[in-house]
Parts: sequence; C-alpha cells; structure tokens
Amino acid sequence: MPGVQADQIYRDHDTIVDALIAAMQARVPDIWTQEDGVFRLICEVMAGEIEGNYLANELLRNDMFIQLANAQALDQHGEEVGRPRLVGTSAIGSVRFSGSGGVFIPAGTQVAADDGTDNLIYFDTTADGTIPQPGNPLAPTATLNVTAGNLTGTMEHVVTFYTAEGETVPGPAGAPIVTVAQRVDLTAIPLGGAGTVGRRIYRRKDGGVYKRVTEIADNTTTTYTDNIADGSLGVEPPSVSTAERVTVTAQAEEVGTAGNVVAEAINELVDIPSGISGVTNVAAFTGGTDPEETEEYRSKLLEFVRAPKAGAKEDLEVWAEAVEGVETATAFPNDNLGTPTPGHVTVRIAGANGSVPPGSVVSAVQADLDARDVINITIHVATFTAVPTNVTVNVTEDTGFTLADITPSVTQAIIDYINATPIGGTVYISGIIDAIYGITGVADVTVSVPATNQTSTATQKRTPGTISVT
Repeated sequence: MPGVQADQIYRDHDTIVDALIAAMQARVPDIWTQEDGVFRLICEVMAGEIEGNYLANELLRNDMFIQLANAQALDQHGEEVGRPRLVGTSAIGSVRFSGSGGVFIPAGTQVAADDGTDNLIYFDTTADGTIPQPGNPLAPTATLNVTAGNLTGTMEHVVTFYTAEGETVPGPAGAPIVTVAQRVDLTAIPLGGAGTVGRRIYRRKDGGVYKRVTEIADNTTTTYTDNIADGSLGVEPPSVSTAERVTVTAQAEEVGTAGNVVAEAINELVDIPSGISGVTNVAAFTGGTDPEETEEYRSKLLEFVRAPKAGAKEDLEVWAEAVEGVETATAFPNDNLGTPTPGHVTVRIAGANGSVPPGSVVSAVQADLDARDVINITIHVATFTAVPTNVTVNVTEDTGFTLADITPSVTQAIIDYINATPIGGTVYISGIIDAIYGITGVADVTVSVPATNQTSTATQKRTPGTISVT
C-alpha cells in the first residue's frame, strides 16, 4: 500500500484470522479450527470487519503526516499552514483573425494549435472583436496645380485604406495628369468604412510602378497636394488586402505549460462565427504553468513548514515560489537590483521552464513579500536577463540507432538542463554530458560548444540558444 512504512499498524485478513484462532486455542486447545468448522467461519467474517478498521487507522495515521499523507489530505495540510497547492495558470496571448469585413467575433470563440502529435491545444478569446470593413477605395479627383513643383511626367494616383492590422489593395486610378515641373492637387480622396485608421496615396509616372506618396493618418481629410520628388517616394502598394483582420486577447482553455505555444502555432478554427477564414498568433503565448505534482508539492510543503519564517534567504525563496507562476526563486542578500546595498535583498524569479515571468507575477510576488513585513529589510522583486546559451554536442549512437532517432531526446535533455540552471548559476559542460548519458541509443557524447563552463551574474540566467546534435 503506498505510503505504508516498516512500522505499519495495518494487518491483513489472513493475519487477523490466525490471531483470532491462536487466541481461542490458548483457551480451548482442542477447538475445531478447520475450514469446515463454525468457529473458523466466524473468524473469517470477523476478520473482514476488523481488517477494515486496521486499514482506516493506518490511513488516518498516514494522513496525519505530510510525509505520508494522500493527495487530498496533503492539500488540507497545505491549506492549514497557508501554503496551498499551486493549481497552475493558463497561457495568455493574442490571436489575429482574418475574414469578411464586419464579422463580429464574440469572447469565447474557440481556436486551437496542433501539439505536433495531432492532439489539439484549445484557446478561447477573452474579448470581443469585429473585423474591419474598410471597403474598396474609389479614385481620387486629380487636377493640375500650375505652381512650380517637383513633378514632371504623366502622373496617376491611387488610394488604399489601412486599418490597425493591415491595408487594402489600391482602388482605381484618378485621371492621368501631365506635369512639367508642377504639382498635382488631389480632392475627393475617398473615406474608408468601419475600422479604417487612415489612407495611403500612391503614384506612378508614365505608366511605371506605383509607389507611396504619403500617408493620411485619419479618415476625414479629403484633399492633398502632391509635390513629392520621384526619389523620395516610398514602398509599393500591397497586392493582397490585409486590412480585414482583427487581433483579440485569448487564453488556453487548460492550465499548464502546453499552452505556451510559439508564434504562428495557432491556426485551427474550431468554434467560430461564419465569415472567418483564418487565425494565427503573431507572438508566442506565455504564462502557462503546470499544477504542482503531488510529490513535488509534498517536498515544497515540507520546505515551507520547516522554514524558520524569519525572513532569511531561504524563507524569501520559499515564499516567492508559493506564488502562482513562479517555478524558482533566488534571493540575493545585501543587493538592491544589482547594486550592493546593506539592508536590501533582491528576489529574482523564473517562470515555467526557466522563462521570464510576466509583470503580473512580479507584482504578485512583491505584494506577497511586502505583506509579510520582514523587519529591517527592503525587498525588491525582479526577473532576470536571459543569456542564450548555444550548445553543440557530438553523439556516438548505439548499435541499431541513427542520429535522427536520438536527436529529439538529446536536444530536449539539454534544454531541460539549461532551463533548470538557477539565476546566477552556471551551465557546466559536465552537466550537459550528465544530462545526455543514460538516454536510450546514446553510447558516448562530447561537447564542442561551449568550450568552457558558462557562468552568469546575479542578474542573469542561462537559457537555451541554438542546440545542435551531430
């Protein structure tokens, strides 16, 4: 039975039957105790009931101690001392939808990312959004301005609308205007529909390529005088509209690091309004943390209750690690955010998989430590400067294995080792080798990059860079 120690008080059914028979035989030596006897049947029945009492007592005894408690009782221990189990957090970020202009996207719209094994990681939007509907630009009205200027040649102008997310393709051209060191006046510059932020004007000369003249950063101005020299024109207009897009906030449906997907990983449309044609995440999702596993929580809870709670370095680290979103914390006494200062301490925290936690987690840790009112100490909470660490290892494969077979496992082992390196810690070459040894298919390994152990300052933490397995 899990958790039962050598001094167990539990007795099983057969042991109890034997004890009952022995006790009766001590009083009535010739009593019939075979399986067909009435007394033996009575003992069998009684043993079944007594065994349940022994088991209940054993479980109760175990649940009294953090070291032996089952998961439910362990949670109760944590609640009692003010260190509840970390339940994990959901990754957050933003997703960008594209589709037909005017489509309303309500909060709760569901999209997903493929985790690489054909399993989907689901995300829900947390805010409403509406795809802009700028429409198609009309041609501006162009007339010759005889004032001396920079334009010479036959000039044609087109307009595009731009939104917060992109730009339409150009509309039709205005009338061609022949200029000789003159200017062109544009009027009736079209206004865009819902979601239009501004307009851009493009010009071509003598039937050449359109290039940007100017950007009108509003949706109200309808006039402009073009006197931009050919050499000062900007980029060409888009050939595909990107204006019908909107970005809204979203979060993973489930807590855990699985939701910390990389940029452009979210591209599955699951439960969406009609008219949506695509979705993506321009930036990675972050902030997802896993719930504490029972044995991990048991270990952390023991550390918590054993800490003297006097504001020592170890106390600050334990307290900080009890905040959701913090995986590890390192306290630096007599330090004011990197400057040696008596009476100050800087607690630097790392998030899931050694990542830089968001500002909300930093604020939560700061508030928690400030509330403890540690006397004569000014506490600062900060993250760290990530220092990417490139690693190249040369692996000898066991018989029957190819490099392709073992590369994923070796790469992940290196990443895990670097991520586990504490703030201010050192990535050791021996540590890289030790992380790889024991992986199935690996016969031998050497490290060519880095050439020496990689140290960090008190404000830095080593993070995985380019990992190469050869």
